[in-house]
Amino acid sequence: MLKKSFILMTLLILNSFASLTFAQNSSMLGFTQASAEKQHELEQQIIGKPSGERMLIYHKAMTAEPHHAGTAANVRTAEYFAEKLREFGFDEIEMNTYEALLPRPIERIVELLEPEIFTLKLMEPAFPEDPDSGQEGVLPPFNAYSAGGDVTAQVVYVNYGIPADYDILDSLGISVKGKIVIARYGKSWRGIKPRLAGERGAIGCLLYSDPADDGFAKGDVLPKGKWRPGDGVQRGSVMDMPTYPGDPQTPMWPSKVGAERIPLQEITTLQKIPVLPISYNDALPILRNISGETVPESWRGGLPITYHHGPGPAKVHMKLKFDWGVRPIVNVIGYLRGSEEPDKIIMTGGHRDAWTFGGRDPISGAVSLLESARVIADLAKKGFWPKRTIAFASWDGEEYGLIGSTEYGEEFAEKLQGEMVVYLNRESYTAGDFRAGGSHALQPFINEITREVWVPGDSLTIHESWSKQFDATKLVAQGARKDVRLGALGSGSDYTVFLDHLGIPAINLGFSSGNGIYHSRYDSHWFFTTYGDPGFAFGEKQAELVAIFLLRMANADVLPFTYTSTTETIDRYLDELDEELKKRDLNEAINLATIQAANAELQATATVLDGEIRRISQMSAAEIDRQSDPIKHLNDLLLKAEQGFLYQDGLPGRPWYRHQIYAPGFYTGYGVKTLPGVREAIEKKDVRQAEQMTKVLAETLDQVRQTLLDAVVKAATITKSRSRHTQK
Repeated sequence: MLKKSFILMTLLILNSFASLTFAQNSSMLGFTQASAEKQHELEQQIIGKPSGERMLIYHKAMTAEPHHAGTAANVRTAEYFAEKLREFGFDEIEMNTYEALLPRPIERIVELLEPEIFTLKLMEPAFPEDPDSGQEGVLPPFNAYSAGGDVTAQVVYVNYGIPADYDILDSLGISVKGKIVIARYGKSWRGIKPRLAGERGAIGCLLYSDPADDGFAKGDVLPKGKWRPGDGVQRGSVMDMPTYPGDPQTPMWPSKVGAERIPLQEITTLQKIPVLPISYNDALPILRNISGETVPESWRGGLPITYHHGPGPAKVHMKLKFDWGVRPIVNVIGYLRGSEEPDKIIMTGGHRDAWTFGGRDPISGAVSLLESARVIADLAKKGFWPKRTIAFASWDGEEYGLIGSTEYGEEFAEKLQGEMVVYLNRESYTAGDFRAGGSHALQPFINEITREVWVPGDSLTIHESWSKQFDATKLVAQGARKDVRLGALGSGSDYTVFLDHLGIPAINLGFSSGNGIYHSRYDSHWFFTTYGDPGFAFGEKQAELVAIFLLRMANADVLPFTYTSTTETIDRYLDELDEELKKRDLNEAINLATIQAANAELQATATVLDGEIRRISQMSAAEIDRQSDPIKHLNDLLLKAEQGFLYQDGLPGRPWYRHQIYAPGFYTGYGVKTLPGVREAIEKKDVRQAEQMTKVLAETLDQVRQTLLDAVVKAATITKSRSRHTQK
């Protein structure tokens, strides 16, 4: 250990400006000059190759019928995806089958009993303009993993139903105990709303889409425009995913056929009260019959009424019944095996199952992935085979609770932690602004590749367009460049198991814009080709970007992870924690110094590593060949670095979530909590837990530092060997 520390200090002096010059002196992160030139030539063969006409064909086929998880129709989409990969030339197709608890509605009744009588329609009519919207087989609006039940009570309007809203209700002396709450979608993941209501004694929950959020207040509604019509309803799972995702009956282990399954009554991720989504047309009679105080301005939606808190006099009867069946799901994974390191995998994926047709969510993403796969496979046929394996995955059961990807990750955990380099999540998209979030060691890399692809119909690269979304002062210096900061990932899509549970670097990126068809009957082929991305112009660019990402990761001499970006980000998160401590007057009780010191040491090590990798990037092709085995060893260490952020016992009360830098918040659902163990303890004013998680976080930072220190030593032997060879 002393020897390693001495080496580190020596190299730190030699490379004091390495992290500043790295981006300037390397034409492509992870590549030598000679390798970068070849890679650039290869990538030029990608630009312009994805085809919107082909995407249209794939999209029409994969949205032809409703295909929710656990149905024969969704198996047909799996077979189609696999058939396309075989057609493109993928040399290995894997299909993983699991069983999962997938409830479906049997009975749904909601009635307004007082002061007027109204029976909610709870259905979405077809539009003549959309030939698919009248098809049979669409699941009716419901919330998966709601409790069944038969309840009657007065109604309380709780705005978005998030903790801050209940703080206001508490200040007004309004209780939801024994009541049915009505909450609008937005500001938080839907599953948090019934959980909070149930914790406060409510006996039922109605969720509705207010037109102020995604209806007529935003623009013309379907079929004239893209926003939610009066009878449109957002389906969706309310599984308690912040506790754990995946099959609720097999926490921490894969739901293979015949696997042990915990009884329904012992599952902790099911909602405790009945919950049902309704349209704003169905919500209106309830809301206009709620009296009491007028709500604050921020609580007022877009309906033509005065919004009141209640309770009552509106009284509602809810009756829900479900089929709690266990049904099969299937993942599809196609592999293009690497020519030099076939056991190292660069994976991209997205889900395939949909609540209805999946025009946007998720088939838009699936068809763009297929075009990335075709373009890469075509290059391989021409002899440009990737050095590392590239895998394309199509997950099942995502909509119910990230089930297909979670069960896969749990089944192959040890193998994936040894072989998977990175996971790129590519779900749905629409023409709009570019967004990206993920492991911050990939921040410079993502900024670099977005400079290679142009926005459709514009004179800007994706990076230039992306940068314009932010004030220039919010960008981060990377050498002479200005990079956009990556967002942090919480949960809500299939990257969750890879990042939060397995510690595999993950990225989620793509184009996006608002719409009103999310999880409704109207998310169809007609909608997407009319309003989502007519002509698939944005889909083509997304396919280019994903293909470049995969090929650079597959062909890099040294894996392009930059942990100085991670430490700079952690410093910012620690500044946020300081502010949280001051707000709660806890800065004397909780000390962050051990974390700050651990991160400073990690930053010093990462800075030296950047410098050593810069030196490797200056080596010739012949020198790289001579050092191929040591460089592979260096890459193995870089591959494992992110796993050092895992704490095997997980977060307090949430052992499945093991990453100590990123996790979904317990009361935010999809929304991320950074440095979650410490942050949530501070938010609860739990000093003892904060002290415990401060120690855990410091230890995980040191785990990562130890791995990077080993990488520094390995990199130094490579560059030292180069110096000896040059002297000879």
